[in-house]
Amino acid sequence: MQQKIGCVSCFKSLGTDSRMTIYKFLTEKHDTAVSEIVKFVELKQPTVSYHLNEMKKNGLLSSKKIGKEVFYTVNSVCPHYESACVAHGIKFLPAQN
Repeated sequence: MQQKIGCVSCFKSLGTDSRMTIYKFLTEKHDTAVSEIVKFVELKQPTVSYHLNEMKKNGLLSSKKIGKEVFYTVNSVCPHYESACVAHGIKFLPAQN
Protein backbone atom coordinates (compact mmCIF):
# COMPACT_ATOMS: atom_id res chain seq x y z
CA MET A 1 0.00 0.00 0.00
CA GLN A 2 1.34 3.39 -0.99
CA GLN A 3 1.84 5.86 1.84
CA LYS A 4 -0.24 9.04 1.55
CA ILE A 5 1.38 12.36 0.85
CA GLY A 6 1.04 14.84 3.72
CA CYS A 7 -1.32 17.33 2.06
CA VAL A 8 -3.63 14.57 0.86
CA SER A 9 -3.99 13.33 4.45
CA CYS A 10 -4.69 16.84 5.71
CA PHE A 11 -7.35 17.62 3.14
CA LYS A 12 -8.93 14.20 3.60
CA SER A 13 -9.05 14.92 7.32
CA LEU A 14 -11.16 18.02 6.58
CA GLY A 15 -13.62 15.97 4.54
CA THR A 16 -16.36 15.89 7.19
CA ASP A 17 -18.62 18.77 8.18
CA SER A 18 -17.75 18.46 11.86
CA ARG A 19 -14.00 18.61 11.31
CA MET A 20 -14.32 21.48 8.87
CA THR A 21 -16.42 23.40 11.42
CA ILE A 22 -13.86 22.73 14.16
CA TYR A 23 -10.96 23.71 11.89
CA LYS A 24 -12.62 26.97 10.82
CA PHE A 25 -13.38 27.76 14.48
CA LEU A 26 -9.76 27.13 15.49
CA THR A 27 -8.41 29.31 12.67
CA GLU A 28 -10.27 32.22 14.28
CA LYS A 29 -9.80 31.34 17.97
CA HIS A 30 -6.25 29.90 18.01
CA ASP A 31 -5.43 28.22 21.37
CA THR A 32 -8.79 26.85 22.40
CA ALA A 33 -9.79 24.43 25.14
CA VAL A 34 -11.64 21.27 24.17
CA SER A 35 -14.53 22.30 26.42
CA GLU A 36 -14.99 25.53 24.42
CA ILE A 37 -14.88 23.61 21.12
CA VAL A 38 -17.53 21.20 22.45
CA LYS A 39 -19.82 24.12 23.30
CA PHE A 40 -19.33 25.68 19.88
CA VAL A 41 -19.95 22.60 17.72
CA GLU A 42 -22.64 21.18 20.02
CA LEU A 43 -21.31 17.63 19.81
CA LYS A 44 -20.45 15.28 22.64
CA GLN A 45 -16.95 15.59 24.08
CA PRO A 46 -15.77 12.11 22.96
CA THR A 47 -16.83 12.88 19.38
CA VAL A 48 -15.02 16.23 19.39
CA SER A 49 -11.91 14.61 20.89
CA TYR A 50 -11.96 11.97 18.17
CA HIS A 51 -12.12 14.63 15.44
CA LEU A 52 -9.38 16.69 17.09
CA ASN A 53 -7.11 13.66 17.40
CA GLU A 54 -7.62 12.75 13.74
CA MET A 55 -6.73 16.28 12.63
CA LYS A 56 -3.72 16.31 14.97
CA LYS A 57 -2.55 12.92 13.68
CA ASN A 58 -2.68 14.28 10.12
CA GLY A 59 -0.68 17.38 11.05
CA LEU A 60 -3.38 20.06 10.93
CA LEU A 61 -3.43 20.75 14.67
CA SER A 62 -1.15 20.75 17.67
CA SER A 63 -2.12 20.53 21.31
CA LYS A 64 -0.85 21.35 24.75
CA LYS A 65 -2.14 20.29 28.13
CA ILE A 66 -2.49 22.81 30.92
CA GLY A 67 -3.77 21.24 34.12
CA LYS A 68 -6.70 19.03 33.19
CA GLU A 69 -7.57 20.95 30.03
CA VAL A 70 -6.19 20.33 26.53
CA PHE A 71 -5.83 23.29 24.18
CA TYR A 72 -5.69 22.97 20.38
CA THR A 73 -4.32 25.30 17.76
CA VAL A 74 -3.99 25.17 13.97
CA ASN A 75 -0.49 24.43 12.69
CA SER A 76 0.82 27.17 10.44
CA VAL A 77 3.82 25.06 9.44
CA CYS A 78 3.35 21.74 7.67
CA PRO A 79 4.90 18.92 9.71
CA HIS A 80 5.27 16.82 6.55
CA TYR A 81 7.25 19.31 4.47
CA GLU A 82 8.47 21.85 7.09
CA SER A 83 7.07 24.76 5.11
CA ALA A 84 3.96 26.93 5.31
CA CYS A 85 0.82 24.79 5.50
CA VAL A 86 -1.33 25.26 2.39
CA ALA A 87 -4.54 24.68 4.39
CA HIS A 88 -3.60 27.44 6.83
CA GLY A 89 -3.87 30.12 4.14
CA ILE A 90 -7.28 29.10 2.81
CA LYS A 91 -10.08 31.60 3.36
CA PHE A 92 -13.18 29.52 3.98
CA LEU A 93 -16.57 30.68 2.76
CA PRO A 94 -19.41 30.98 5.27
CA ALA A 95 -21.71 27.98 5.49
CA GLN A 96 -24.68 28.18 3.14
CA ASN A 97 -28.11 27.28 4.50
